[in-house]
Amino acid sequence: MNWTPARLTGPLSRWWLPLSLTTGLLGGLAYTLAGQAVYTSDAYVVVVAGGEATRAGDYAAAYARVAAQPGVLGVAAADLDGLSVAASPDAPLIRLTAAAPTAAEAAGRADRLATALIAYAGTHASDTHVRLAPFAGASSPSRPSAPVPLVNLAVGGCAAVLAGGLLRLAAPPARRRAVREQMPEPVGANA
Repeated sequence: MNWTPARLTGPLSRWWLPLSLTTGLLGGLAYTLAGQAVYTSDAYVVVVAGGEATRAGDYAAAYARVAAQPGVLGVAAADLDGLSVAASPDAPLIRLTAAAPTAAEAAGRADRLATALIAYAGTHASDTHVRLAPFAGASSPSRPSAPVPLVNLAVGGCAAVLAGGLLRLAAPPARRRAVREQMPEPVGANA
């Protein structure tokens, strides 16, 4: 049996889609299994402005913007890693989301950050005439928020199919011609 390049690339050109899809799915699965779990937990703080709702909403947005800045809350830099702060557009509410490798650590970090933000606002209450109060404490999440297995599998599969398709399109014309010549001629009435 003569092993020519056309004989070797023939099966690959026919089976490129299932092969690349399988390779991508296996890569996504490996990433999911090897990735470290990340837990996220939310704590909520409300802005109290003595009956002025628009003023409270403005201060909620302002405190949400400055809360993640280093040195503002006076907490360790490790606590600020994985911190996300957002203000509600409908209410004078601030959500502090903390990410950590364990569920208990994520909940503890979110509560510490909320307490630090309340203390920071308390030191400026005489200037701003608003104060922050705890609205809801953080709870320990029951499952990790990342990695998401289905998303990783889908991304791996799509990326591999895209790469395989691009490689197939970029193949030299001689290789494509050799594959085409290897295909059998159609027979029958419609030939």
